[in-house]
Amino acid sequence: MDIIFEGLMEVLTLYNLVVIVLSIILGMIVGCIPGLTVTLGIILLLPLTYSFTSPSTAIIALLSVYVGGMYGGSISAILLNTPGTNAAIATTFDGYPLAKKGKVKKALDVSLFASVVGGVIAALVLLFTSGLISNMVSNFTSTEYFSLAILGLSLIAGVSGDNIFKGIIGGLLGLFMSVIGLDYVTGVSRFSFNTMLFYEGLSIMPAMIAFIALTQVMIKSRDFINTKGQLGDISKIDKEGMTRSERKSIMPAIFRSTAIASLIGTMPGVGGGVAQFLCYNEVKRASKHPEMFGKGSLEGVAAAEASNNAIVGTAMIPLLTLGIPGDGVTAILLGAFILHGIIPGPTMFTKQGVTAYAIIFGVLIANLLLYFIGKVFTRQVAKIVQVRYSYLGPLIITFCFAGAFAANGSYYEVILMMGVLAISYVLMILDISVIPIMLGMILAPILEQNFVNSMLIYDGDLLIFFKKPISLVILVLTGVLVYSFTKVNKRVDALNKEHDEHLEFTEDVAETF
Repeated sequence: MDIIFEGLMEVLTLYNLVVIVLSIILGMIVGCIPGLTVTLGIILLLPLTYSFTSPSTAIIALLSVYVGGMYGGSISAILLNTPGTNAAIATTFDGYPLAKKGKVKKALDVSLFASVVGGVIAALVLLFTSGLISNMVSNFTSTEYFSLAILGLSLIAGVSGDNIFKGIIGGLLGLFMSVIGLDYVTGVSRFSFNTMLFYEGLSIMPAMIAFIALTQVMIKSRDFINTKGQLGDISKIDKEGMTRSERKSIMPAIFRSTAIASLIGTMPGVGGGVAQFLCYNEVKRASKHPEMFGKGSLEGVAAAEASNNAIVGTAMIPLLTLGIPGDGVTAILLGAFILHGIIPGPTMFTKQGVTAYAIIFGVLIANLLLYFIGKVFTRQVAKIVQVRYSYLGPLIITFCFAGAFAANGSYYEVILMMGVLAISYVLMILDISVIPIMLGMILAPILEQNFVNSMLIYDGDLLIFFKKPISLVILVLTGVLVYSFTKVNKRVDALNKEHDEHLEFTEDVAETF
């Protein structure tokens, strides 16, 4: 109990609360602007977190961006029919029809309320289950850790969409990039070409900035040029908000969606993109008025928004307890943990217990503060959608270069970032996702170290991973997850195509009249 109380007190300082508030606002901004992402917001903030007072403050700030970004994605989904994040696609189904009816404020109120309730419940699940799970797996050895790293790599199947082959290519490329530099065991130089540029390996920071932030800038700049700088007109926000009776009517949808999404969030690799569709369809099935879905149903907006914010808390469960990222964003957060000297996994609650609980309480408080921040800043953040990218793009690029240099104060990092950016551009043309690459880079050291340790301990017996019961169960689970990811991705792809066809039909009808 003392550790839990210390973790809570560490969060409840004026400094940390201010950091949480500012980070939530940043998350709302990057989540709101189509073309930017929550991941980009985390990458932009990451270099600045080196100046924070403690590693736990840094992670709490990044998680607050995650919380704010999930809600921010609903703003553009409702106002522009363009989701700011992938997890807000289902919000467009009913959010935009509500906006077309002049009920923008009502839709935003439902989105904010559902986001907060879903996020708070999931944060409480994180608080009460993480310690128990950590105790269960505290006796893992190198064999189990190797199998867990393999399980983490199975997330590649979850973030590869309907083309798992390209995801595997990306994962293998990430594994290769991680072995550049000195060998962890023997100290032998690998693929360094006798140059100081590669002697210490490829750092995670410049790789993340190049692969994610600068690549997003390139994509957005290309779209900006192709559309000649034209942005959609933002709808006027009215003053008629959600009533008390409407709040009561959507509670069953919020609880149902939160329960489903919380369960999904604990499964490594599924994430909000899948959860939103499953929750939306289940709430529609159970609704007394399913005919209203797709036409401006408050239950539909509540289902979509409760699900994507519930994912934030429960996706942290496998990350904190097992060291396995729960989704694409937590895969990036895993890199941030390592950069700040925090080692997530079974030993975190014993060796860094105060930090672990500070992070958990940070997620909970961020979700609680989101309600008040959303009430105050939603109108202002919505106007940012109109900012021309000719101003926004250069600002982001400046942050990227400053962040790469600030990581170690070395120009080598900037040079490496430019080299990785060139690779990233080729991958963008080939339509290969960068998230599998980042997963490969982050998990490769864990994979290599525990494999080598297992071979030394068990005299090179490769079958030891199948002989030990827990390791075998993890590997079997990995196979099951890869198979299920493939099936689910096909289903989600079909739902996305169905949504695109519905959107094209709606636009054709609008043009006709």
